[in-house]
Amino acid sequence: MPFQLLPAEVSDIPDMVAVHQSSWGNDPIIGRLMPDVEPKAKWDYDVDYYRKKFDSKNLTGTVMHKIVETETGKLVALTKWNYPYTLTPEQQAEKEKLDLGRSYPPGTNEKLYKEFFHRLDALRKKYYDDGKDYFLHLLIVSPPYQRKGLGTILIREGLTAADRDNAKTYIEASPMGLGLYKKFGWKQVDDVIIDMRPHGGSGMASEKCLMREPGAGMA
Repeated sequence: MPFQLLPAEVSDIPDMVAVHQSSWGNDPIIGRLMPDVEPKAKWDYDVDYYRKKFDSKNLTGTVMHKIVETETGKLVALTKWNYPYTLTPEQQAEKEKLDLGRSYPPGTNEKLYKEFFHRLDALRKKYYDDGKDYFLHLLIVSPPYQRKGLGTILIREGLTAADRDNAKTYIEASPMGLGLYKKFGWKQVDDVIIDMRPHGGSGMASEKCLMREPGAGMA
């Protein structure tokens, strides 16, 4: 097999950010969140994002995996799951402080940022139970390595654990990813639709919210 599935490590953060930034630029919503942010500021912001995810993994059930090219060791895909977790009152207070600590670099489209994530957060609270459900938060494959089955490998890793625990799995997906996710048994339960014209885009863009029952499908 020319690729290896491995746990992601803190030392992988620069490579994770490189894959992240190469993959999201053309997304009609994500690509408009930071249209005027200087490249170094955006790089620093994304590095800080992943570092915080590693630092807070015990408070969020975060499990991250990477796929590397066997011959070169190059990181070409990654995933971030939130497995079910339970917090003590002290841990919950600590997590809430982290959630309030968001800040944006100059040039961020804060209006779009707040609208998009406020609506996503509302749907997460409606459909996703972090004490019982699994959540596939990020699935990113470097563009030159797409359509090689790497997304499938990363999805199976989490769904195997979810099915073992007889747990539901939540995901938020762009329309482009729907076909793959439906093969694994996810079904759409809601969506966020945003008029992108006031934000420098064109027409309407959407993010789909999907839920998978345990054992629903395994492509």
